[in-house]
Amino acid sequence: MRSALDKSSHRRRFVSIVMGLIWVAIYVLLIAPVFVLSALGGQGLGRVVWPGMSPLFHGVSWIAGVFLVTWLVRVKVNKASWSGMALPAPQGLRLLFGAVAGFAVIMIASGIEYQLGWLHLVKIDTSLHRGLSKTLWIALALIPSLAVGFAEELAFRGYIFQTLGERMPVWAAALLMSVLFAVLHFSLGGFNAPFVVSVIVVSLMFLAMRIATGSLWFPIGFHGAWDWTQTYFMGLATTGTQGYDPALIQVRQTGPTFWVGNQQVIESGLLFMLIALCLLVLALVYVSVFGKSPAWTKPLAAD
Repeated sequence: MRSALDKSSHRRRFVSIVMGLIWVAIYVLLIAPVFVLSALGGQGLGRVVWPGMSPLFHGVSWIAGVFLVTWLVRVKVNKASWSGMALPAPQGLRLLFGAVAGFAVIMIASGIEYQLGWLHLVKIDTSLHRGLSKTLWIALALIPSLAVGFAEELAFRGYIFQTLGERMPVWAAALLMSVLFAVLHFSLGGFNAPFVVSVIVVSLMFLAMRIATGSLWFPIGFHGAWDWTQTYFMGLATTGTQGYDPALIQVRQTGPTFWVGNQQVIESGLLFMLIALCLLVLALVYVSVFGKSPAWTKPLAAD
């Protein structure tokens, strides 16, 4: 009797995991058009209406689209609790604190590279960019940068992690979600195996921040500011581009690719991997000290 019950339990668990993977695949297919169409729509409006419409439409439609798809799939289709998404009403201070932390981390990394002679200031660029002043452009770029943080955190550390975590051990859901997050960045120039490993660590870092703070708002701010700073402020992710560098502070990198990565994929460098690893450890220590750590070997509750 016990053996039959065990087999039945294992079968139900297996079916549940398979269904979780299917829902994750469906969800990714549903949000992919949001990522693409929001960018294309912004580019079109930027050409036809006003250049500033490009980042505005891109960011707002990206956030709205991913939120809507996530809510419909999670609440209306899966019939599950929205609280499992760890996205309560906006928490402005956590969002701001996360943004300040994300900005500071990229600036610290830039300072380390500069002190080692790996980073060289080219110029402070205040020329027009796509017909707009550079300061206005980088201010508007805060919106799509925030959208990156919001969309990717809600999608991966929200829906995908929670959907998998309710069906398998938390550690397995965290790792599987992070592998998927890294692999789906395949379109970036310079995508390679070190980048995948590094972004897995970065993804786990963001997840630890979600768990440590009890919501996605801190990692959303951190993620958005991390991307904005390296692309539009300091220019680490645009070094070497010709004629259309959007960064205010334009730089030249001469450090070893092994340490600093290259252009769009600076995270493939060991320096950024070590920084992310340190932040991951700090977040996990915080979780452990304040007693908010999940049962890593058991599934999550739906809320």
